[in-house]
Amino acid sequence: MTDATEPIPGQASAPALTPVAPKKRRRVWPFVVAVVVIVALIVGFFVADAAVTSYAKDQIKQKVVAALGVDPATQVDVKLGGGSVLFQALSGKLSTVDVSIPKLAFGTLVGSASMHATQVPLDQSAPLQKLAITYRVSEKNVRVLASQLSGMPLDTITLEQPEIVANATFTVLGFGIPVGLGLTPSASKGQLEFTPTTILVSGQKFSSKQLIATPGLGSLARSLLKQQSFCVAQYLPKALTVTSVKVVSHELVLDISGNGAALGGSGFTTKGSCGG
Repeated sequence: MTDATEPIPGQASAPALTPVAPKKRRRVWPFVVAVVVIVALIVGFFVADAAVTSYAKDQIKQKVVAALGVDPATQVDVKLGGGSVLFQALSGKLSTVDVSIPKLAFGTLVGSASMHATQVPLDQSAPLQKLAITYRVSEKNVRVLASQLSGMPLDTITLEQPEIVANATFTVLGFGIPVGLGLTPSASKGQLEFTPTTILVSGQKFSSKQLIATPGLGSLARSLLKQQSFCVAQYLPKALTVTSVKVVSHELVLDISGNGAALGGSGFTTKGSCGG
């Protein structure tokens, strides 16, 4: 009798079974925790940065609205440049600040303003590096300056770079004589001044002296050429200075500077004056 364990002649013997060691399970939870922590830190940074940015924008908006007398209903847009505001805050300064004001009134004069500031310290008692405001007045709104441009009623006022062009009508012996007056604007001691540079009477060019000396036109010429200044400084913080005014295309453009001023100083809470 053949033993059951002995191989049958002519039949291949079955390979011996080797016991398999169980695979070790890798611990994945430390990696998951690490990823979660990193994601949480990133999200937290962006949330914190957004919160700091929102706070900074709101503070700047309040300061600008109060300093320039902006109507609270006006939508004031504030942009902060230079990367992460949180990192900038840690350095103590904001790299750049840009403010857009679609409607800003200086007395009866209404225009739009854009402000650009650099190296603005969080400590408002410290001076900023640069502050420049560009104030633009449309041709339509410049017409409120009619009483400052001439001592007599004006028919039309247009902006033709580089002049403000006013047209009036002289009445002499019952006849209407058309007069064109070209005025070059300038800034001096916080006020806008308007100097006659071109005078046309019935198409003929005159100087101021020639027109005043013309028989029959002297008194009318004096009224026509009676210019007055318009004080802008009284509507601005004392720390700001009107550096130039010019006609660009069909807009009257004022450049206003506040370089080196401190946002928290008295210069931003006190209004300026003209002639000083």
